[in-house]
Amino acid sequence: MKLVLINTVLLEKYYGDAEVLLKSQRPYVLIIRLKYKDKPYDFAIPIRSNIPATTPKKQYFALPPRPATKPHNRHGLHYIKMFPVTKQYLVRYRTEGNSFATMIQNIIDRNSKQIISECQAYLDDYAAGKYPRYSTNIDYLLSKLYEEV
Repeated sequence: MKLVLINTVLLEKYYGDAEVLLKSQRPYVLIIRLKYKDKPYDFAIPIRSNIPATTPKKQYFALPPRPATKPHNRHGLHYIKMFPVTKQYLVRYRTEGNSFATMIQNIIDRNSKQIISECQAYLDDYAAGKYPRYSTNIDYLLSKLYEEV
């Protein structure tokens, strides 16, 4: 798993899903080869500064707060906002000289098995029709990702 940015071309393709986070400089965690409906896909999971405190714990992986994190909110990987991605839309996220980003990458590396397991469990539930309010529409996003232009 690595930190990446998403090319704005893909974010524009996904504009029809109001739940996709469209901030072009937002870092994401790339997870390669999760299964969705028995097929492997790569997914990008956004790192969010202000996940509401009322969000169920199984919907995110908590990280240390950022300066932008408001009191009582959480900073972390927000699983319900994940979306499918292909390599052509990935942009390198530079962590050199950024001690906070390096720390986040280290935490993600140390907890990769848990994160992958929780993301896969979320996708399994989603495929079974159990998806939370405010989640991205994965089927719609897959159709947009692979549509011919």
